[in-house]
Amino acid sequence: MDTGLLKILVIRFSSLGDIILMLPLLNRLRAGFPNSRIDLATKERYSGLFEENRNINGIYTLVSDRFIELLRLRKKIIKNKYDIILDAHNVIRSNFLYHTISANRKIQIRKDQIRKGMLIKYKQNFYKEYKSQREKYLELAELLGVSSLKDEHSRLHLPLKTIKKADILIELSNFKDRELIAVAPGARWDTKRWPEERFRDLTAELGKRNFAIVLVGGEEEKSLAGRIEEAAQYPIVNTAGKLTILETGAVLKKCRLLVTNDSALLHLSEQVETPVAALFGPTVKAFGYYPRMKESAAIEVELDCRPCSRSGSSLCPLGTKECLTSIGVAEVLKAIESILGGNTGSR
Repeated sequence: MDTGLLKILVIRFSSLGDIILMLPLLNRLRAGFPNSRIDLATKERYSGLFEENRNINGIYTLVSDRFIELLRLRKKIIKNKYDIILDAHNVIRSNFLYHTISANRKIQIRKDQIRKGMLIKYKQNFYKEYKSQREKYLELAELLGVSSLKDEHSRLHLPLKTIKKADILIELSNFKDRELIAVAPGARWDTKRWPEERFRDLTAELGKRNFAIVLVGGEEEKSLAGRIEEAAQYPIVNTAGKLTILETGAVLKKCRLLVTNDSALLHLSEQVETPVAALFGPTVKAFGYYPRMKESAAIEVELDCRPCSRSGSSLCPLGTKECLTSIGVAEVLKAIESILGGNTGSR
């Protein structure tokens, strides 16, 4: 249904989880406009996610948050004279580009701040339906006349070299007949992290059940993952801070499932079709970031104080982190058992 050789710009600067959830939007745009030029503006640190991605033609990267860098980025964008601009972020930086660059058609994602605020502050739920963030991104394509596809889910494209690196890493780990379970103990905000000692206990229980553990995470999780690795008495490999985003995706693809906090790796794992057992504390389903796969599980407890934050960036108002500390290892093992069809017993 291409209407010509259009130039389309999509803007989404952060964060990693949101950019991963936006991948189906790029897939749908490419299907709807197969001959058009589709470019992306994002932060430099996330550009590696799009290596060899056939849905986009080019990437503009924002090197830092300094305003001078945003001006330089704007200057580059203007030269290409875009027909359509999609602002999939709707924050100060993206708004500046959206409102100061001309295009024949401009569409901006709508935020849900009022309903979120009412739910957080007054515990008043005005959501008539729960729409995932992924669906909200896809609505931008629908506004351009590109409806759902026969195969709506777009899997993360993994270059061959990343698949080979994952194969070598697992082979060198010599896990023998053990199946792999990935564990992501980190999260951007402390309030979204299940206690470290629970992760240590969980990896021990999984080791007893003849699973091998692959610790995953970014540079920020290196020390945390390192401590869990040091305490392990069963087969474990720590990849935190050692792999690119795509390499981590390739490793996750080789695992039976991922145990994770509410973090970007939840969405990365599902993007390679590996289900997750995800722990949720300060945030709730209404905010749009719960697992989408029917095989996945969200692990949470109902408390009057939930939700207490839009993204987990706020401190626990009670100072207890009860929403996560009240979840025991047994509950997580039960979720894992459900995902694996009861196959978590000792062998």
